[in-house]
Amino acid sequence: MARQLLPVNAPVTFLLLVFLLAPAALLQGNNILFWMLAILAASLLLSILGTRWMVRGLNVRRQLPTHGTVGEPLVVGYAVNRRRRTLPCFGLFIDEDLADGWSGAFASEPARGWVLHVGPGETVHGQSIMVPARRGRLEFDRFWIRTTFPFGMIRRQRHFGQPQHLLVYPRVHALRDRVLEALSPQGPDGLRTLDRKGQGDDYFGIRQLRTGDSIRDIAWKLSAHRNELLGIERSSPSPPRIRIVLDLSTPTDALQVDPDESITARDLEEQAISLAASLVKAATMQELEVAMTVLGFKRPSLPFRGSAWHVHRIMTMLASIDLDDSRSSGHDAAVSDFEHAGLIVIRPDRVQTFASRADAWYLTARQMAELVRDPLAAASPVAGNREDAA
Repeated sequence: MARQLLPVNAPVTFLLLVFLLAPAALLQGNNILFWMLAILAASLLLSILGTRWMVRGLNVRRQLPTHGTVGEPLVVGYAVNRRRRTLPCFGLFIDEDLADGWSGAFASEPARGWVLHVGPGETVHGQSIMVPARRGRLEFDRFWIRTTFPFGMIRRQRHFGQPQHLLVYPRVHALRDRVLEALSPQGPDGLRTLDRKGQGDDYFGIRQLRTGDSIRDIAWKLSAHRNELLGIERSSPSPPRIRIVLDLSTPTDALQVDPDESITARDLEEQAISLAASLVKAATMQELEVAMTVLGFKRPSLPFRGSAWHVHRIMTMLASIDLDDSRSSGHDAAVSDFEHAGLIVIRPDRVQTFASRADAWYLTARQMAELVRDPLAAASPVAGNREDAA
């Protein structure tokens, strides 16, 4: 069994040495003991002045990422600039001012930032890591920078005010294989062509032949008729499309949840939002175009797109949903029966079918464990969300 060293507390050790040496020095009059007391006093004075010099002359700016995701590490950066041109500083720790509103916002205690050394006139970057436990708006206000350099006996700190915020996206689960393949549209809702030129197989138009064109693209008959080489312009293919409808029109207290269930109605709503985010992420990775509609809140539907920027727009909309807001009903009108796209409807508790689309797929938050690769992560309850989460 490996030996473990006892932790050393510098202030306690200093006081213990003073109480041991001071009586002996005064009673015996030993010069060596007086010298040792003088060294202790000098170290105390140096600690007081040193910690003061360390935290003065600093400019510290917080650097937030564009967004966070529930269950994934969120790295917060700090740029520490030393304005003074003579003295460096050492051993700086950075802590966020965690107010009462931060309770339950993180899965574990955030790891503080640390900067070992900042030279005169230099800028050094430090990082702290935190893992969000709920989606929504995360507010940052003040943070503290502290040091105990050089001997760890005196702690001095200084606070910086920098109000900022970021959005924490819903938890994204890895779906099981073939889930999207089973839900993706087939037949007339599948691969189509767009009314613009591209690299497809269908005819779009005629143009002059350019360098690098394949010999297969030459329109031979038309070229012989016009006495110049002409090429065939191909149409642009369009990937299959899926519309995801997140039905949150039923208020939280009206959801059908048995009293003996281990999961609450608010947890079901959060899992429904997480399932919608997971489907969006998986669909775009398989190069499908996705549209998002949220029922129950006054939010515009997002059109069909397949880019990474479109995914961020959807995640932003899902992250900003406040489940404490009033709900509105209504719904078949939000989904057109003439839309050439697959339809997935997600509800928190139980299925409510749409009369306008008999071919729709219906999923509920209770099916999360059957759809994701890690059922244990999906079964863990998700903390409720508020817009002022932090």
